[in-house]
Amino acid sequence: MRKLNRIFVFISIVAVLFSSCSNEKEIKGKNFVKIIESTENGVSENSVFTYNQNQLLSADNSKERIDYTYTDGLITKIVKYNKQTQLSVTLQYTYLDDKLVKITSSDHYVIYYTHENSETVLYEKFKIDTQNQEQMVHHGTLFFKNKNLIKVERTFDNVDEGVLSTSKTTYEYDTYNNPYCAILGYNQLLDNAALVSKNNVVLTVVETKVVNGEETIASANLYPTTYKYDADNYPTEQVSESSVGNPNYSKIQYLY
Repeated sequence: MRKLNRIFVFISIVAVLFSSCSNEKEIKGKNFVKIIESTENGVSENSVFTYNQNQLLSADNSKERIDYTYTDGLITKIVKYNKQTQLSVTLQYTYLDDKLVKITSSDHYVIYYTHENSETVLYEKFKIDTQNQEQMVHHGTLFFKNKNLIKVERTFDNVDEGVLSTSKTTYEYDTYNNPYCAILGYNQLLDNAALVSKNNVVLTVVETKVVNGEETIASANLYPTTYKYDADNYPTEQVSESSVGNPNYSKIQYLY
């Protein structure tokens, strides 16, 4: 009986150790250290990423350097330095109960976030004028499901009177690991669209509508993305014929 008890205790200890290792791996994730982005004509740009464990310190390429500052495990400041213009933009991130509630940019805008629940976040973006007054640019809602941003609805406020201008962006995902979510605190950066999601976007659909009196202008654009993955279910290659921010072909390679 004592021998059985000793065996049970040993098995329990081993199980705890396995559980601890598994949880640690899941939390720490797998950080990419370099991105190679290539265009259709063969031009490539290398970005190098530096970390302190799973805290991102900087991202550096020939055009731009981005520095990250953490406070209590959350990214509270990002400084983007343009190497061509030698100008920089600073973003300050403010949190309440570990949730993002405000972004203040030195580029004269501010964004406020209201978390209705774990799957719905309201936001308002304001431009700051020369008199330091806030003027609404647009407002909208972020919708999440299974830790993925699945839809963004937006209404533009800086339009002519009587004009209604809206957009809706929806995202579809794979079931593999988004490499950015291994970065501590990155999933809180709601201004980074689908990069805050758990998985990788395979299809983005952007719909816009402008209503001016009896006239309605509507459009829809689809942006598919394909991937190759490694044995740990992280992408090693990402290919887009076009994307929301880039109308041209691009291929991104992730090095870990």
